[in-house]
Amino acid sequence: MQSLIIAKKELKLLVRDKLTTTVLFALPFSMILILGFLLGEGFGQKTDDLMRISILNLDEGKGLDNKSWADHTIEDIVSTPNIKVEIIQNKQLAQNLVKTGKRAAVIVFNQNFSNKVNVCSFLSTGVNPFHRDGVYLEKLDVSIIKDTKQPATSAIIESVCQIALLRIVMPWMIGQAFEKLGDPEFIELLGKEVSLPVPPSLRLLIPKEKIPLGELLELASGKDVALARNYREKVGAGIQTALIGQFKNYNLTGKSWASLTRSINPTETDKTLTLYQNEDGAGILKRGAIRYQILVPSFTVMFAFSLILISGWIFVAEKRQGTFDRLLGTPVSTINILIGKFLPIVLISLFQILFLLAFGKILLGIKIGQYDWSITNWMTSLIFLPFATSICVASFSLFIGILAKNETQLALFSSIPVCLFALLGGCIFPWEMMPDNAKNLSAFTPQGWALDAFREIMPSAFDTSTDFQLILKSSLVLLTMGLILTFMTWGIFERIRLGHAKA
Repeated sequence: MQSLIIAKKELKLLVRDKLTTTVLFALPFSMILILGFLLGEGFGQKTDDLMRISILNLDEGKGLDNKSWADHTIEDIVSTPNIKVEIIQNKQLAQNLVKTGKRAAVIVFNQNFSNKVNVCSFLSTGVNPFHRDGVYLEKLDVSIIKDTKQPATSAIIESVCQIALLRIVMPWMIGQAFEKLGDPEFIELLGKEVSLPVPPSLRLLIPKEKIPLGELLELASGKDVALARNYREKVGAGIQTALIGQFKNYNLTGKSWASLTRSINPTETDKTLTLYQNEDGAGILKRGAIRYQILVPSFTVMFAFSLILISGWIFVAEKRQGTFDRLLGTPVSTINILIGKFLPIVLISLFQILFLLAFGKILLGIKIGQYDWSITNWMTSLIFLPFATSICVASFSLFIGILAKNETQLALFSSIPVCLFALLGGCIFPWEMMPDNAKNLSAFTPQGWALDAFREIMPSAFDTSTDFQLILKSSLVLLTMGLILTFMTWGIFERIRLGHAKA
């Protein structure tokens, strides 16, 4: 009962103060909105997330296996490890994305791409698409819309396109050429160009030193046209069989890279193919922008710990007004006093966290959770984690408040958990914008653990998985920090009461 009376008094002091309301609710609300307007869609995203191959498929023809060659090329690029591919819906969108600098380049497979690939061949009647550095894109009806202000990234995208086209066109041409070796027409041509020596024992029947292969096949067939054609087919099949045996590491009849090289196709889980999505958000608030997936959890954690300064100010005000000394002289136990001051901070912190999450979900369209989560997963993410964070915040508040003797000390002491820890924990600058080893420092801050967990429950478009083990671990770490600080605060409080009693 004594704890509840103290808690009620502390809660009134915290709630009725306009500064508290401004700092805890209006300030993070406005800062998230302002930064949402000012920051671009690439804010906080890793280089790997921003680096993707954008493709516009306008191909109307058919190629191998009755699929367009554009589809085969896209599958080839998607199957390349660590490459993300997105499909652009139309040419106007592709041009706008490049013009505004949102994409460095967009690969365009035009209407006649399949038809152009189909006529590529090593034969004199076919099209040779190759040059020293790769493939003539214009000969294949392929174009690349480039942003001249991003030449390096554009060059990388063009290189990916060139390599993919080589893997598509070269096996197709080799497979066609190998098939020609078995055609009777090729054997007939070979028969005219290749002559075999006539053994001396057969000179009476064939009064020649050499006889063309074609003439020899005609003699063997007895001038039977059908039989001669059958012999030519067998010669062609023999040549193909011999070459297959000679180059058995390759399937020379294969017309795709995987078939030609006898390689194993990647599994579906290795492939990353998505349709273009507007990551810049929509409407005045830029609702649904991916940057809000970073801003909302960052400011939720940062302003939760800013409660340390506000609650600490109440502690200092009590010391200055003499209320704290009178509280020390009362028969109320130390535990009851600490609980009475602890509970209001936990409640306000918990309400603030849930308020900002709801604000982000409803007004800004951020994604929280997955549809396939169980009740346990939801409770861990939206109850246990906020509660553990609030416990840690309240513990820090009491610890700083009991140490600070005046407003100056409060400002100095609270700057470490509020400002420095927020910076190291990634609340001000996202970890993606810091050096690789910077995130290791966040393990020494409660903000780092809390932010890591809150970002897990707000998956981005690039990583839709959720590590519940990390959420649970972070919550336990926050609770442990809170318990340690609470025990230290209790020890300091007991020492102060003992000194006050002696005085």
